[in-house]
Amino acid sequence: MKFSISKEQFLEPLADISNIVARKTTKPILSHALIQANGDSLLLKGTDTEVTLQILLHDLAVQEEGAITVPAGKLLDVVRHLPAQATVYCSLDKEQLLVKAAGSIFRIATLPAEDFPALAEADMDRRIESDSRALHDIMQKVRFSMASEDVRYYLNGMYLNIVEDGNAIHAVSTDGHRLSCARSALPSPAPMTNLIVPKKGVSELIKLLGRVSQPVVLNLGERQLSLTLGGYRLTSQLIDGTFPNYEQVLPPVQETPVLVSRQAFLESLQRAKVLLLDRHDGIRLTFAGTRLQLAARNLENETVEEALDIINPQNLELEAALNINYLIDAISTINGDNVQLHIADSSSPCLITSSEDEGVRYVIMPMRL
Repeated sequence: MKFSISKEQFLEPLADISNIVARKTTKPILSHALIQANGDSLLLKGTDTEVTLQILLHDLAVQEEGAITVPAGKLLDVVRHLPAQATVYCSLDKEQLLVKAAGSIFRIATLPAEDFPALAEADMDRRIESDSRALHDIMQKVRFSMASEDVRYYLNGMYLNIVEDGNAIHAVSTDGHRLSCARSALPSPAPMTNLIVPKKGVSELIKLLGRVSQPVVLNLGERQLSLTLGGYRLTSQLIDGTFPNYEQVLPPVQETPVLVSRQAFLESLQRAKVLLLDRHDGIRLTFAGTRLQLAARNLENETVEEALDIINPQNLELEAALNINYLIDAISTINGDNVQLHIADSSSPCLITSSEDEGVRYVIMPMRL
């Protein structure tokens, strides 16, 4: 194998592959990237067995065809530190990859291409067509409330649910203490289906969708999802489980929810966060007529108090305690000048919406302070 490529053409694909490969693994091959030179093209491939990314680069100077695997992070660091506009010359020298560029010579250990895992791809018998930006936006708006390493494994990902007779899609996530749901219309009816994408697959999907603005197709198999964009093909295994009935968790929308300035609310919460450093810390919200009072106390008995104007004053006397970090996540993500707080009493969950972001709903469960 022997080829040459510019640093700029090589760097971003290597970074993308490096994000896919396994960081901590007992199988060294899973920390490697497969590099295959063929014709005038270069195929890069990385996997952690759950998520696989392959990237095809065209119009390269390939002198000798062949394939090898190289530690992805190590090769990325080598290329990253080369001078701008450098031409990178790669060739095999016995069991090492020889990398030459701008007076530098590196010899990197390799493993045989035959050892790289060949993951079977399922039959992709369903498809969801969407606009890349619309799909990116709803996934981005709910990603923060995915669970992490929860024993309820079906919460460690994002639920994509086709609704409204195939004309819309919901992106949903929950960690059991909060729930996020965002809706997007689909350009053409999709089969009524639902799937749970694991956390890493979600991150890579969001990254790729955010780079383009065009129609895209998600191809679905029984336990697999794939997305092809240009020379990129991302494949993710799906989580085999039953996601909770999120529609039952969503509180009813009130006719006259409490309306407050989104920016003022967010800034008050961020100031209070200076004293509330634990991820489980809560803040007390007291609604009274024209004012919303915020108050909190930390374990050192330090306190903070804030006050906001309620834009639509009403005869409301209510106290509620909510996790401050969950509030900040929701208020900073939703769009609009104002946010709507739907809350029935101190023991009920709080629903957060915005008239300028109608497809987005956030639910935060109450706390005891």
